[in-house]
Amino acid sequence: MKMNKQQLYIQLMKSIMEKWISKSIYAVSKLHIADILAEGPKTIKEIASISNSHSRTLYRIMRALASVGIFSEVEQKKFTLTPMAELLKTGKAGSVYSLMFHSDWNNKAWIYLSESLKTGKTAFELAHGIPLFNWLEKNPEAAKLLYEANAIKSRTSYNAITDSYDFTGINKIIDIGGGKGTLLLEILKKNSLAKGTIAELSSMVPDAKRKIKNMDMQERCNAIECNFFKKVPAGGNIYILSNILHDWPDNQCKIILRNCHKAMISSSKLLVIEMIIPTGNRPSISKLLDLEMMVITGGSERTKEEFIELFNPSGFIISRIIPTKGDLYIIEAIKI
Repeated sequence: MKMNKQQLYIQLMKSIMEKWISKSIYAVSKLHIADILAEGPKTIKEIASISNSHSRTLYRIMRALASVGIFSEVEQKKFTLTPMAELLKTGKAGSVYSLMFHSDWNNKAWIYLSESLKTGKTAFELAHGIPLFNWLEKNPEAAKLLYEANAIKSRTSYNAITDSYDFTGINKIIDIGGGKGTLLLEILKKNSLAKGTIAELSSMVPDAKRKIKNMDMQERCNAIECNFFKKVPAGGNIYILSNILHDWPDNQCKIILRNCHKAMISSSKLLVIEMIIPTGNRPSISKLLDLEMMVITGGSERTKEEFIELFNPSGFIISRIIPTKGDLYIIEAIKI
């Protein structure tokens, strides 16, 4: 149904004012309010006392969030969790993403969006003077938050990936930039004859090795140091790049892909796991996440055609694109 001018105005204002909600979510995440309410309803005075916050100010934030389904005011100035608020507990997706996307360093980058729009330069670099991944080396707390967010993304997507792709008969899987190994270890759990390697930066290898040991997978999985801009380990039947390419602009993605190409034998396959931007005006989280990548990393989410433009000059052809139950696609490529 076509909206009139008043309805259009209301819809636009809702979009403009969404910052008020997201900033409030960030504030209560910083105070761990969802954890405080995990054992049951509490009065605003109790919550304020435990969180060491100002009671009246906290109440106004909680009241606003309750009005949009985050928390519930069950009695006057007494709140409880809602299913949405459950996602704001420490370590949950809502909490981690809120803390990351609304951190001071992230906010500072978005301030430079207008200048980025004029120049094409990455807003994060304009704000901080260096690229994100160089900055993270000097800011370990921010890096920890980013890696936690990536781990959550892996945990929430691995079932969709393992349910959508048949790894039967695969001898060796190499996960390039595989983090702590969440995805690869899940694949190995479901494919008992396969072995795997997590190829990561040196700073991530100890965490990956600990996870391998905790899952008693030492005989079937290892973690090694790898800089995918320099060299990728050989010997894999399947190579995985999961949510890697969207971090980088096209020229750097082509370096990563060419290094994979050099490491692969003729029968190897490359699996690129990413969102794919749909055409036209169709709503998609990929179109919004693309803005975050543009501002923070200088990378991008991509359309099918843009992936083809990346793969062909790098010596690959896309053999098939497999949708998963989530927002991700498995783009299978072979050497040409």
